[in-house]
Amino acid sequence: MKKTNTYLYLILMLVFVINANAQQVKKDNTAKPNFLFICIDDLRPQLGVYGNNLMITPNLDKLASEGRTFTRHYAQVPTCGPSRACMLTGKNIEAIEDINHHHLEKSLAGKPESLTPETFVHHLKRNGYFTVGMGKISHSGNGHVNFKNKSVLELPYSWDQFVTDPNSLWEGQELVHAYANGRNRNTKPNPAYEILDVEDESYPDGILANLATNQLEQLANKQKPFFMAVGFYKPHLPFCAPKKYWDMYDHKDIKVSPNPELPKGVSGVFLHNSTEFFGQYTHPEKGGAGKRLSDEYAKNVIHANYASISYTDAQVGKVLNKLKELNLDKNTIVIVWGDHGWHLGDHTIWGKHSTFERGLNSKLLLKTPDIKESGVKTDGLVSSIDLYPTICDLAGIELPKSIDGKSMVPLINNPKTKGNEVVLSYWRNILSMRTDRYRFAVFNNGKRQEMMLFDHDKDPNETINIANENPEVVDRLIKQLKTKNKGFLPNF
Repeated sequence: MKKTNTYLYLILMLVFVINANAQQVKKDNTAKPNFLFICIDDLRPQLGVYGNNLMITPNLDKLASEGRTFTRHYAQVPTCGPSRACMLTGKNIEAIEDINHHHLEKSLAGKPESLTPETFVHHLKRNGYFTVGMGKISHSGNGHVNFKNKSVLELPYSWDQFVTDPNSLWEGQELVHAYANGRNRNTKPNPAYEILDVEDESYPDGILANLATNQLEQLANKQKPFFMAVGFYKPHLPFCAPKKYWDMYDHKDIKVSPNPELPKGVSGVFLHNSTEFFGQYTHPEKGGAGKRLSDEYAKNVIHANYASISYTDAQVGKVLNKLKELNLDKNTIVIVWGDHGWHLGDHTIWGKHSTFERGLNSKLLLKTPDIKESGVKTDGLVSSIDLYPTICDLAGIELPKSIDGKSMVPLINNPKTKGNEVVLSYWRNILSMRTDRYRFAVFNNGKRQEMMLFDHDKDPNETINIANENPEVVDRLIKQLKTKNKGFLPNF
């Protein structure tokens, strides 16, 4: 009997300890903030809060008024896949071959899980977060890639759950290039924009917003803190939106680019013929490097771009409203990130793929529940690789080694704090650097070297290359660039 009582006592003590530990874990997890991470494809900092008074983006502007707007956030690469790879891994580009849409797919698909987390999402998952994604977060439009004739997650170890629409009319990357009701850019005709009198759900982003709101209802009942990522597709080409969003704008108010001509003194190696825009879509007229579109057609395209942005803003609003309705906003950090900039006729370019300011400057909004000086912008230099350490900092988890980014929490706490000294960006044979005052870029293919330099204090639209007239500034910036570079363009 005595032995039985001893066993019973030990069992009761064990149950007590397990329950106490479980309660402590629950308490610790409850104390951790949730994250709502919203990616918007191809949206440059073109919102009301960024000074474009014509834009109708009430939901994103409201979020900015409650959080921090980063006016000088720069992508590492001016194209979707590698830019997202840098953001997710917190690492700069080291080799030209890394500038590839399939960089993550090639490095992760079919590989065993490593001790080093594949992304910051994976790191959050290992540290007690429930991670769920939907839409375009990495490069894939639905989170999946084909590996040995089998559909697998592009980020195999990052997600507890990746949500897709089982009844989708579009597949994979068709979601990114969608027209209404199941059409995509591979079906003809395929104009650069489409304005139809249809419902929001006639396009993938309307469906995605509904998936996100439903998912938030499920997450509200979980004991774990969550990280939920939603990747909206528009305003990626083609510029599509229900007609009601086009009708929000008076066409006579639409203006063409403030710098629609080629910049003076810039080598053609820094320019491009807008191949995605002109080569993959049909147009009543075509431009290219040095050739402007007519103002009439340019305004039509810009109008459609504005409409698609307002459409996406409305979808973001549905998600943010649901977050508040469920009372999750009290403990959720909201981040809105863009993968790069976009030229709307600037320098005669229509698209991304440039190392000019327009191609690299992107939106970044961040709101914490307890933020001070809400609504105040910061002009500190930051980059996409800074998101990894920032999220770890906000979540209170240790940062893995070999991360190139720097936490932005000081700028969140005090918008007047200085950001990075410089930000590096990469494109094929071009290495670009943004300082507080200058945009400097070097092209070097091992046989030829070209440079461009713009003084943003005097020439914010980058209309005149002043590299030849300022050799002392160039020499200083080259030395600075070489100290920051990790081996990209080894010959310059």
